[in-house]
Amino acid sequence: MIKKLFIKNYKNTNDKNVRNNYGKVSGVFGIITNAILGIIKLLIGILSNSISIIVDAVNSLSDMVTSILTIIGFKLSSKKPNHKHPYGYARYEYVFGLFISIFMLAVGIIFIKESITKILKPESLEINTLTFVILIISIILKIIQMIVYFDFANSIKSKTLKANAVDTRNDILTTTSILISMIIMKIFNVNIDGYVGLLVSLFVVYSSYKMIREVLEPIIGIIPSKDQVNKIKSKIMSYDCVLGIHDLVIHNYGVGNDFVIVHIEVDSNLTMIKAHDLIDEIENDFKKEGIDLTIHMDPVIIGDKKLDKIKKMIDISLKKLDKKISIHDFRIIEGKYQTKVLFDCVIPYEKEYTKKQLIKHLINDIPEKYIYDIEIDRPFC
Repeated sequence: MIKKLFIKNYKNTNDKNVRNNYGKVSGVFGIITNAILGIIKLLIGILSNSISIIVDAVNSLSDMVTSILTIIGFKLSSKKPNHKHPYGYARYEYVFGLFISIFMLAVGIIFIKESITKILKPESLEINTLTFVILIISIILKIIQMIVYFDFANSIKSKTLKANAVDTRNDILTTTSILISMIIMKIFNVNIDGYVGLLVSLFVVYSSYKMIREVLEPIIGIIPSKDQVNKIKSKIMSYDCVLGIHDLVIHNYGVGNDFVIVHIEVDSNLTMIKAHDLIDEIENDFKKEGIDLTIHMDPVIIGDKKLDKIKKMIDISLKKLDKKISIHDFRIIEGKYQTKVLFDCVIPYEKEYTKKQLIKHLINDIPEKYIYDIEIDRPFC
């Protein structure tokens, strides 16, 4: 409902302006709701002398800061590319997602210390009906907040908004825990406030740590998803004259800002003009979908019985070594006395085969004596 009311063309999430508006609206929404929740809970926490409620209140007020960071992050990430940053600024969104997660972690650590102090030196509490009412209202508002954040995050595939959504989910769990503890303390007249505050703080720290790891991944660089690879592969393979692809590399510079390099195999009998037209067509089609694709063409000899026989023999031999090994860019150079075999060998990341090991295996396994020239590749998915 919120995105329909405040975001024009909200379905067009590929548009950078629309994406930026998602960030602005979620940020303003967070500032308003967290300010209301934080102030109310802080007053109740002070009046009731409850460290767990004060922790929860400060956590809500700190969420105002994360909402401000969200707005700044989306604003900066929407900047257009320039001569200094030709790939744009979309990664700012990841950076501010990291800031938010670190801020959550710092808040949790601070209140671990405060909660331990309350455990060692417990103080009397004032728990009344207003305390319960405020906590219940807080939980309801936080549930609404979480639904909005998750909806926005899924709509534009945003790590920053997901961090906000996870933080809000943590708030719901912590406030619910505090409510239950208050009921227990009221009924049984026991003071477990410090212990509840400690558990809440530890949970915030753990969740923050998980989010830091998740947000760091795209900054450091991760292997593309199988779904993304399969979509790119199936689209390229749908074109006539494309026999296969390999050496697919995807560089991500922020959500919706991918640069892709790929080698495509075509019949060696294809004319240069036709091959060039094919590459231009594929690259332009991907450009329309927001993917900057660069293609390297690899000509493949088709119908050469000797080449096909040697390739099959080598493929079978290498599969004995490891079933996951595959080969491409296969070619042979026939000399007066020996045949030179050249190819790229794709080896799983978890294996560390060297060129010498591969050549030694082939020499020992294949009766025919060839000269091997091998380049080692890694799988793109």
